[in-house]
Amino acid sequence: MRSPFPRNLSKLCVLVIPFLASCAVGPDYVAPQAELESAFKNTGFSQAPPEGSWWSLFNDPELSRLIKMADTQGQGVRSELARYDQARATLGLARADIYPSVTADAYARRQKDSSNSNFSFGVYNEYRAALNLSWEIDLWGRVRRSIGAAEASLLAAEYDYQGLILSLRGEITRAYVSLRFADAEIALLEKTSKLRGEARRLMKARFDGGASSKIDYQRSITEDESVKAELAQLRARRERYENALAVLTGQSAAGYHLAANGRTPTIPVPPSAVPSDLLRRRPDLAANERRLAYASETIGVAIATYLPRISITGEGGFRSLSSTDLFDPQSKLWGIAPELVAPIFQGGRGFSDKARAEAAYREALGIYRGSLLSAIQETEDALGDVRHLAVASASRKKGSTSAAEAATLTRKRYNAGVTDYFEVVESERTALNEEQAALSIELARALAATHLIQSLGGGWQR
Repeated sequence: MRSPFPRNLSKLCVLVIPFLASCAVGPDYVAPQAELESAFKNTGFSQAPPEGSWWSLFNDPELSRLIKMADTQGQGVRSELARYDQARATLGLARADIYPSVTADAYARRQKDSSNSNFSFGVYNEYRAALNLSWEIDLWGRVRRSIGAAEASLLAAEYDYQGLILSLRGEITRAYVSLRFADAEIALLEKTSKLRGEARRLMKARFDGGASSKIDYQRSITEDESVKAELAQLRARRERYENALAVLTGQSAAGYHLAANGRTPTIPVPPSAVPSDLLRRRPDLAANERRLAYASETIGVAIATYLPRISITGEGGFRSLSSTDLFDPQSKLWGIAPELVAPIFQGGRGFSDKARAEAAYREALGIYRGSLLSAIQETEDALGDVRHLAVASASRKKGSTSAAEAATLTRKRYNAGVTDYFEVVESERTALNEEQAALSIELARALAATHLIQSLGGGWQR
């Protein structure tokens, strides 16, 4: 069937489209170029940059398994993906405004006009089959700005999803590392509890035999019960880490259990220099930058709303009073016309909307700059923690070794009758405290390394 629209409509489109692309009101977005130092001040490590997925730096297969599970089953992953899908659909809606809207209508009806009107034909039939065209000419770039805003919003949603994944992986790593160091401390306290129990039984036998005082016996009871109480508290804390891992990986905490494996994860060490431009890949910074672009595009949209809007409307088809004549050439109809809508008085609505969009842009710019400064602070804090905790760890290990040796010598002196049991208790308590402190610093180092990895957007590799 020959098209009911006139041929010169296509010629009109060819003439109009190049003109439409030539103008768009509002500012053209330029990403802010923040000044960054070439590297962070808290560096000076000797180890070379490791490679691979950042969680593999902990050298723990169980941690890798949990992270892979959380990527698909983790808390919030599906809802964040749904938000991304919404943003993608919104972009599709914005892009649809580029093209003409064509609808079809067809009807067959029997009607009677009013006898008191100028067009009274009595009862008659009417038939119609036509296409209707509506196309807004994007004279001021409103549609293009809307598309740019939707594209920025889509990328922001994508970065939000990446940020959720990074945060989820970081939470799993912290909970898992804390659990493994709790296992190490539990093993230490179980060993200590066994020794304290043996000492308690020995003191009771010595006291019953008159070879030791009641004071020494009571001290042995105190030390034994103290370790048991501390061990129970530590096991409760370990269960909380286990429950957290269950939730983070999308499982029920009621039936979840992670057995001890007798080892602690390897603590990653950053390289000698960490370039500060790694911050630009942080998902939260990237998302805020895209929201800034969105706010910039909406200024143009706001300006275009109080400028004249031109549309082209048309129709083409057939209409007849008889069904047999509907597609007769004489039944052909068509019409095309430009339509201009210009706001005359809106009580300052357009100017207020522009002012609102400009203020929203300034807000987004402030949020972006603030998040960049916070990212630099977080990274410097994490680098400082990693560096200084490494020094503290070395000192603690030396102190722990020395305290353990002193406790052994004190025990020998007591067995030889040179010193009393009080000195034994104090030396063994000091040795235990030093060993626990060494484990605590190692845990702090692992958590600081995880914080640094997150601060850099997922590791220190480019």
